[in-house]
Amino acid sequence: MTFSSVQSVVSRAGHDGAGQVDRREYWAHAVLVATVCGLAGFYLWRGTLAPSAPAAARGASTWMGVDRWAGLGLAWRWVFPGLALVAGLIVARRPGACRRLAGRVGTAAGLTPVRLAVAMASVPMFWLASNRQHNPDGSMFEEKFVAAAGHGGAFTTYDELLEFYLHSRLWAVVNPLWGWDVTTTYRVVSCVAGGVAVFVGLGLVRRFPSTRGPLVVAGLFAGGWVLVFFGDIENYTLTNVMVLGYLVAALRFLDDERSPLWPVGVLLGIAVAFHLQALTLAPSLLVLAGIAVRRNRHRDAVAALAAVPLLLGAVIGWLAIHGLPSSGLATSQITADGGDWSRYLAPANGRYFWLQWQLLVLLAPAVVLVPALLVREAAAAGRARMVFLAVAAGGPLLMMAVWRAQLGIYEDWNLYAIVAQPIGLLVFGGLAGQSRLARQAPWLTALIVLAATQAGAWIGSHATATG
Repeated sequence: MTFSSVQSVVSRAGHDGAGQVDRREYWAHAVLVATVCGLAGFYLWRGTLAPSAPAAARGASTWMGVDRWAGLGLAWRWVFPGLALVAGLIVARRPGACRRLAGRVGTAAGLTPVRLAVAMASVPMFWLASNRQHNPDGSMFEEKFVAAAGHGGAFTTYDELLEFYLHSRLWAVVNPLWGWDVTTTYRVVSCVAGGVAVFVGLGLVRRFPSTRGPLVVAGLFAGGWVLVFFGDIENYTLTNVMVLGYLVAALRFLDDERSPLWPVGVLLGIAVAFHLQALTLAPSLLVLAGIAVRRNRHRDAVAALAAVPLLLGAVIGWLAIHGLPSSGLATSQITADGGDWSRYLAPANGRYFWLQWQLLVLLAPAVVLVPALLVREAAAAGRARMVFLAVAAGGPLLMMAVWRAQLGIYEDWNLYAIVAQPIGLLVFGGLAGQSRLARQAPWLTALIVLAATQAGAWIGSHATATG
């Protein structure tokens, strides 16, 4: 074979490879466009045809994940798609200016003083729009805390360990000083935790190019899951902050081969000690440990894995001395009240799973872009990150599929809020990591606006609720 024939074969192979990449990019773009247009159509359809504003606000509709606009005036239902359209057109028509603006925002957001200022400014925003709609669990906290204080202890349970303990201890301190009731205590903690989440979340821009980081952060927070930071009176707020910290620390470990893994394991252990639902992320720590082993950091991997059970055991042991009865384990949710699993496992009911899907779209609208993520050409450099985030999302998704919403799907929304963070980072991080983002950026921007307005309408309906 002559040199020219070899060169011809190599050239044809290169063209075939490029053509395959172009075809994947074409289909990824087509799926993205179809998804954004379809979601916008559903939002507008349900926002216009939903039965009534009060019913929509209470989640009575079986389309509760896409009809949050129905709780607002008819004009807003047309304004929101218009905003998404304008935002997408601006990015499409002025890509250079938008890229420069995103770069400046990304650079600024990576600065600690800027992150701190934005986080502090967000706390009063969370407070002003705080949730006024209590769930049945939250309405019983006052009685439980008062009873525990009467016996000189703090209230806690085996599944919501530090969430309950810290809230009850804080209430015991501020109630005599400032007269705060349990509701006010929870709202303040929720809003302050929201500020911490904003500070931690803005740090994600350091894990992406400065022009793409703002897109990822906006996509992460453009979902109904952020309602946990709007004065939510439940035991999931602090856990969500810890989970966000764990995910950000894990991405740093993946990006920097010199970064140790054991602090990441400690963060997950702390999250589990706050609420056992964080254990659904444990398989993702195994992925990180495998990477640490490949980096010849065996002790680091062992220390990270050991941190979770050691911290959990230490917290349970310490709480056992301070009021957590060992006899309560047999009748806790961990053991399904002594083995009554039919009460806690999801029913084999199509309507139940349809409503769960609706709730997932409301909490984590990025999930609708998973098909576009699967079609697109994956960059080899970000494959470990994608595997980690996929496994991290898989655990909470499995929990959402098998663990029944005890209070009703709409009322138990905050139980499943933990699923949104890994899904958002998986989808927007993966799509933003494409080598050629210019074609997709307008559509991703439009979807973020659509999702944010849907979540905003939902947050508003809770802020104006009377009970």
